[in-house]
Amino acid sequence: MSMNKIKAFVTAVEYGSLTKAAEKLDYTQPSISHMISSLEDDFGFSLLIRGKSGVIPTDNGLALLPAMQDLLKRSQLLKELVNEINGMEIGTIRIGAYTSVCVHWMPTVLSLFNTKYPKIHIQLYEGNSQEIKQWLESGKIDFGIGTTQVNQNPHFIPLMQDRMLAILPKEHPLASLDSVPLKAFTTEPCIMPYEDSHHDVQFIFKKEKISPNIAYQIRGDEAIIAMVKNGLGISLLSELLIKEHLTELCARPIEGNYVRSLGILTNAPIQSLSPSSKKFIPFLQEWVLSNY
Repeated sequence: MSMNKIKAFVTAVEYGSLTKAAEKLDYTQPSISHMISSLEDDFGFSLLIRGKSGVIPTDNGLALLPAMQDLLKRSQLLKELVNEINGMEIGTIRIGAYTSVCVHWMPTVLSLFNTKYPKIHIQLYEGNSQEIKQWLESGKIDFGIGTTQVNQNPHFIPLMQDRMLAILPKEHPLASLDSVPLKAFTTEPCIMPYEDSHHDVQFIFKKEKISPNIAYQIRGDEAIIAMVKNGLGISLLSELLIKEHLTELCARPIEGNYVRSLGILTNAPIQSLSPSSKKFIPFLQEWVLSNY
């Protein structure tokens, strides 16, 4: 069974397009189409439904997809173990991370890591908590960098505690307080993230039985910050997200001094990850410890 054929099929499903799969894998579109057709011949049934708008898996293709994804992951792990035995630090790491991590951590971390391990390739996916969870479950990423609530992920590796702060326009009356009461969010116009993008914010309000007075609901962090700067309301975000905006808005601790635990999210113990991942995670831990 050809791993290239399997990778062609899995990539086509991931991108919903033979053309995009070809670009990703550095093949021509006809070559990708031929490999998938050959795989269908091997199996004796269709795997893809081809249409003008792209491709989607058939029921049989969808049934086989998790096993194929797992096969590709194990094949990559085998290659890296062989390379490690031969003394070669070669591999690929697929990481899903929050926007705040991608913006504030990864440019520096990846630059330093690449200097030390130039033959380890890193694929970085930016996403929210729900997307990272889905990517872990589907095998699209090796691990995530995000947050988890207690007992949600038994393999969570903490990196740092990130304070949750009320953010306000600079001249807002609440800016004179040392700590913002959570009840203020029930009366002040609030600019809030969608539930699927900031579980940490939703967790606090649900725990305290607070129903914020939502004036605007926005998915993007930068959009929320910009609207607060322009006096359209108040919001609740993490310190890491707003650290570069503190000269243009006001940030105050909230009642209860809530923090979010930021760390590594995996579906399995770290010992089962690839050699490349087991090099990156301690590298990241050391960098965070030195800088926070």
